[in-house]
Amino acid sequence: MKSVVSTTEKSKIPDAINEVLKIYFERLEEKLPNVLESFYLFGSVSLGAYQDGMSDIDFYAVVKRKLTDADIDVLKQVHLEMKKEYPKPGLDGMYVTKEDLDGRNEGVQSCPYFNEGKLQMYRSFHRNWIDAYQLKTYGIVIKGLPIETYHIPEDWKQLKKNLVGNISSYWMNWTKRCESVTSLQFPGLFVSGSMIEWGVLGVTRLFYSIKEEGIISKVGAGEYALYTVPEKYHPILQEAIRIRKGNKKSLYRSIFKRRKDALDYMKYMIEECNSLI
Repeated sequence: MKSVVSTTEKSKIPDAINEVLKIYFERLEEKLPNVLESFYLFGSVSLGAYQDGMSDIDFYAVVKRKLTDADIDVLKQVHLEMKKEYPKPGLDGMYVTKEDLDGRNEGVQSCPYFNEGKLQMYRSFHRNWIDAYQLKTYGIVIKGLPIETYHIPEDWKQLKKNLVGNISSYWMNWTKRCESVTSLQFPGLFVSGSMIEWGVLGVTRLFYSIKEEGIISKVGAGEYALYTVPEKYHPILQEAIRIRKGNKKSLYRSIFKRRKDALDYMKYMIEECNSLI
């Protein structure tokens, strides 16, 4: 079953995002002129699942040339300013070249990735990763060239292998840290609703993509799982959906029970994802 999601038209982008992007483009052109070639949105905006105060602005910015260290310092300044002035929605994305998108720089850790107003890391653009598929299938052109300009493949066999790899590395390690009393995640999972939502719906979105070869929002993934996983996991799914939607009243009386249910569900889902390929 493919995800039935209509792409958000550029004209329907929420006002909050348009406001942030307007200031961002002005700052970028002022401080780093004639470098940006194209700019694309993907993620919740393109899936029609943007939630004010919850969602970020997921983007790929295509630059005309390889960025220098001085260019990166300018981008650090721009993103820090934007974070201070517009905490939400935050800018979450990578700066790539056309060669990156076309696969000519495959494996080269040259693309700066920014989130929460900071340079988080350098990494390559993985053309067989789920974000690349989202860009190709649902991406919105804000500036520049059509997305079809770039030769991004759609190899679900490789995509699913990569998703299971992510489940078996990042998500398994994240779950283990939540169980370790020496980890910050250990107390966090007791009190942080956002951690519950992040973990439960994060693995569920990957489960959906692996099983259905499509993309869906976090809430959509949770609702899908209510029809596909054992009933004993429904309370934690409903709680995660409740948190994601911004509803205030918890469905749980005990934070200990909620924490246990979240960990049990994530372990179950990790095993399920590994069994699908």
